[in-house]
Amino acid sequence: MHGELAIPELCSLLADIDIFISQTLKGENLSKKAKEKREVLLKKIKDVKASYPQGFPDKELEDEEECEGSVTSPPDSVSVASDQYDKEDEAPSNGNQFPPIAVQDLQFVLKAGYLEKRRKDHSFLGFEWQKRWCAISKTVFYYYGSDKDKQQKGEFALEGYTIRMNNNLRKDAKKDCCFEISAPDKRSYQFTAATPKEAEEWVQQVKFVIQDMESNNIPEEEEEYDDVGQVSSEATDDSIYEEVKGEHVPSEAEVPSEQNKEEVTNDSDTKNTDYANFYQALWDCKGDFPDELTFKHGDAIYILSKEYNEFGWWVGELEGNIGLVPKAYLMEMYDI
Repeated sequence: MHGELAIPELCSLLADIDIFISQTLKGENLSKKAKEKREVLLKKIKDVKASYPQGFPDKELEDEEECEGSVTSPPDSVSVASDQYDKEDEAPSNGNQFPPIAVQDLQFVLKAGYLEKRRKDHSFLGFEWQKRWCAISKTVFYYYGSDKDKQQKGEFALEGYTIRMNNNLRKDAKKDCCFEISAPDKRSYQFTAATPKEAEEWVQQVKFVIQDMESNNIPEEEEEYDDVGQVSSEATDDSIYEEVKGEHVPSEAEVPSEQNKEEVTNDSDTKNTDYANFYQALWDCKGDFPDELTFKHGDAIYILSKEYNEFGWWVGELEGNIGLVPKAYLMEMYDI
């Protein structure tokens, strides 16, 4: 009696496994061996259903045939069931969603590449980690099925989040390649990079975006320049010149200004011959904040500082304007 009661449950479990293997896995980038194993399992499930038709209504058999027929559809197509599964797993916890956008349409991409993303609710059937094409566009973290997708599987704004390396997410050889993005009262996201170095690069880039949002700009350098300017203006005070004259220093007041002019000329000449620090813009870029430089494809930008190199930013000058520029948008102008 107990065995008879378990039959419907077994049939239901088998049907769920069938849907998972035939439809959900269809949209995944499986290896050749995994695809062969998938086909073997589908055939075994079909044989079981054929052997016990009383446990499986005709409708389920029809659904199975439709599913098998859909396997021959183009690789880019994703089944409705697979989409449903992804939407449930990838949907943001706060309910906010951004408009669909293709990978190639993302603007101001600071970093992009393949990562393994941990499922929100993974099952005993495996595939806890999924390969995803990830990209940081302005202040939003997007993830796609591949680098050619026309629509993201999910995304979340980085505002309010923190990021850190976390080697407790896995127990295999990739445990030192993991990082976690989390925030209070929000869904946490876990990712695995190909190497620990790459994981650190993602962590540093996300940290930079978060810090930039919190400060809205990076004024330290500008303030230092202002201080220098103030010292220079104080140095032109008349009383200082009187003291200098009292010590019998040559009274030609024009000498300092000529020296300054000579120094400016030398600096200008140095800049004009400093070919190693001239870079050419690969794409158009519009600054989102006052401290960011706006430029167009082909512009020649002179790099003043690489202080923020670890965050993917340099300080550049274009037509007398100084600001932050994303180094990923630049290439060396001269082959030295």
